[in-house]
Amino acid sequence: MEAASRRANREAERKWKAQQKAQIAANAEDAVSDWQTHLRDIVSLHVDPIASVDWYALERQPAPPSPVRQSKNEDTAQEKLNQFRPRLFDFVSGGSQKRQQKLADAVGDARKRDEQEFLKSVERHKQEHSEWETDRALATLMLAGDIAAEREVIGEMASWKDEGLIGTSMSFSIAENFLHAVANVHDDDVVPSFRRKQLQSGRLSETKMPAGERHELYQDYVCSVALRVAGDLFSVLPRDEIFVSCCAKMLDKSTGHLSNMPILSVQIVRETFKTLRLSAIDPSDSMKNFNHRMSFKRTSGFTPIEPLKPIG
Repeated sequence: MEAASRRANREAERKWKAQQKAQIAANAEDAVSDWQTHLRDIVSLHVDPIASVDWYALERQPAPPSPVRQSKNEDTAQEKLNQFRPRLFDFVSGGSQKRQQKLADAVGDARKRDEQEFLKSVERHKQEHSEWETDRALATLMLAGDIAAEREVIGEMASWKDEGLIGTSMSFSIAENFLHAVANVHDDDVVPSFRRKQLQSGRLSETKMPAGERHELYQDYVCSVALRVAGDLFSVLPRDEIFVSCCAKMLDKSTGHLSNMPILSVQIVRETFKTLRLSAIDPSDSMKNFNHRMSFKRTSGFTPIEPLKPIG
C-alpha cells in the first residue's frame, strides 16, 4: 500500500509539472504573439483607411419616393368576406349572420391598419427626406470647397474621436488652397525596447532590441500615421492633396524642456496615393513618392525639421 501511494504521488507530481510546463509555454506563446501583433499594428496603421464618401453621388442622389397608400390588409379581409358561404353547422358559432358580420368587421379593422401603416410610412418619408436634403446640401458645400463644411465633416470623423495608436491629439489648419493636418504622435516608447521569442524549452526569452532597429520601427510608425491621416482625409474630403505633419515630444535645446516638435512633414497627392499598394509598402520608403521633409538617422533617430506649412 505504501509503494502504491508513493507511485500515485509521483504520478500526481509528474502531471502537475507537465501542466506547469504547458502553462509556461502557452503564456510564452501569448506574450510573443502580443509583441508581434503590436509591432505589426504600429507600422500598418495606413493599411485600412476609413470608408470613402462619394460626394458627387450624394449630390446627384434622387429624393426618396413619396409613400403610396396601400390597401393590402383591407383587400385580404375583403376577399375573405367575398368568399363567405353559409355552412350547415354555423349555428354552433352563433349562426351564419354572426360569422358574416365578423368578416365585415374585420374589413373595417384591416382598413384602419392600412391607414396606420400609411401614416407611419409618411413619418418615415419625412425623416428620410430631411436626411436627403441635409446630405445633398452638405455634398454641394463640400464640392464647392466650403471650409466650414469641411470642418464639420472632419469633426464627425470617428477615427479622431479616439486617436489610439495614431497619437495623442490632432489639429487642422484649413484654407482655400491647402489643408494641413498635424498629428501629435506617441513618443518612441510606442516601440518596445525588447525582442521576444519562445525557446525550444517553451519558455519566454526577452532580449534588448538594438537601437538602430528600434529607431527604424519608430520611423515606420510615424510615416504610417502620416499615411493613415491622409488616407482618412482623402476618404471624406474631395481635396486633391493633403499636408500632414507629425510632431513628437523632443528636447527643445533652446529651452531645455520637452515639447512637441515636428519630425515629419509631407505633401500627399491623391493621385499618387491611389497608386500605392498600401498593404505592401514600407511606410518610410513610401515618403519618396511625395514632397516631404524628414531628418532621420538609424543611429540616433529623428531630429526636428521645419514643416512644409506653418503649425498654428
